[in-house]
Amino acid sequence: MNPCFETATGLGRAIRNGRLSSAEATEAHLRRIARINGPLNALVVVDRDRAMKAARAADRALSKNGAGLGPLHGVPITIKEAFDVAGLATTSSHPPLKDNVAKADASLVARLRAAGAVILGKTNVPELCMDFQTESPLFGTTRNAWDARRTAGGSTGGGGAAVAARLSPLEFGSDIGGSVRNPAHFNGIFSLKPSEWRVPGRGHVPDLPGLTRTIRYMGVFGPLARSVGDLETALRIIAGPDGNEAEAAPVPLGPTPAFKPKDLRIAFLDSNPLVQVSADTAAVVQATIRLLGKAGARVKRVEPKGLDWRQAWDDWSDLLQYEVRALQPLTMRERFFTRSGAADPSVRSVARAARLDMAQFFAVLDRRDRVIRQCEALLDDYDAWLMPVMPDAAFVRQKSNEPLRIDGIEHPYFFAGTSYNFLANLTGQPSIVLPCGFSRDGLPIGLQLSGKRWGEAKLLGVAKALEKLLPPCPVPPNYKD
Repeated sequence: MNPCFETATGLGRAIRNGRLSSAEATEAHLRRIARINGPLNALVVVDRDRAMKAARAADRALSKNGAGLGPLHGVPITIKEAFDVAGLATTSSHPPLKDNVAKADASLVARLRAAGAVILGKTNVPELCMDFQTESPLFGTTRNAWDARRTAGGSTGGGGAAVAARLSPLEFGSDIGGSVRNPAHFNGIFSLKPSEWRVPGRGHVPDLPGLTRTIRYMGVFGPLARSVGDLETALRIIAGPDGNEAEAAPVPLGPTPAFKPKDLRIAFLDSNPLVQVSADTAAVVQATIRLLGKAGARVKRVEPKGLDWRQAWDDWSDLLQYEVRALQPLTMRERFFTRSGAADPSVRSVARAARLDMAQFFAVLDRRDRVIRQCEALLDDYDAWLMPVMPDAAFVRQKSNEPLRIDGIEHPYFFAGTSYNFLANLTGQPSIVLPCGFSRDGLPIGLQLSGKRWGEAKLLGVAKALEKLLPPCPVPPNYKD
């Protein structure tokens, strides 16, 4: 077996069964990283010596006592650079943090270590995780695993490329506007954005070290992988409060139900009123719907009753901007005050939030509550809601001040790139991305399944049923060996 082409759970079984050692699995991944990572630029920190030390320790522990080992015992994984890993720099690609070395592991990282994982290194991010491309002022550009001219996505772009290119079986990222979902979609892999507050965020930048915690809404943390089973294993390791965030509720995950396709009720959305998806994306949606219908699922195009898509996007963007701008001095914010009439919706959002008007802030939260109720009500009658992840497949890398073109039509960059991802962040609902098809250019296209808040177990069961109908997780042509 080639360890680099196994899933994380498959590697875990092979290590526990003695068919493969952790040292062998880790060394195989490190050799592949050394051979392939350079032009891809997925990993920006390779912690070779400590990874091999941890792998050999995992093998010794297995030889002494195979009982009671964690589900990722000896399995090599990667971590988004924005998470603290003790002894390594955490910069979030922000130049003022270039010398910031983590003194302790982030909560998520500590839980992964306790589950036996071996950390290969850290993956590239855009500055402060604020883009859906990965262009780092400290580490350079991460390229798409399917086409080096195109974006790998962001902000977990390095992780998405690493998992797709078989440099890592499992990556952990963050998502406040699609940042674990669009890299999965662009690179042909799986990802899970959990419910808001399901996974603790201590040790993730932003927030900036030593400053007031402001990212209190919508930001979540989850895995990227090559199977739904790996997503489930990962979530069960990292989920649950850590005592540092008062907002986190101790809601149990519960067992994952087993669904047959004929038992499923799936709502779907082929396009929303904000940005029309590409013909390629629409074709993948329709093909997936036909696949589900042929397998016996009941499928219907549905939208939440009364949902104002444009107001919902504005409220998501405003809430994000309130969090981003909260600690900025007036002199930095006031230059945006006159931009409320800008053509770009994202610029108008900055202009509104820059005033830090508390009455408006609470009005945003009130409207957010209404959208949550509307989207939860839709799922009273359906097991999951299927929709695009992005309006199109991976685009050729471009500057963020240039419009995004979807089938030749220009749209404001930030608005278009978040037009499908934003909703699950606004509602706090979990969302799973599965690779479902390809564009005419041979680029992967993923779709996302969303479920009720705190309903990850059911959503995982639905995703497993859909996964069985789809071809195996694809391998990019240049990374098949």
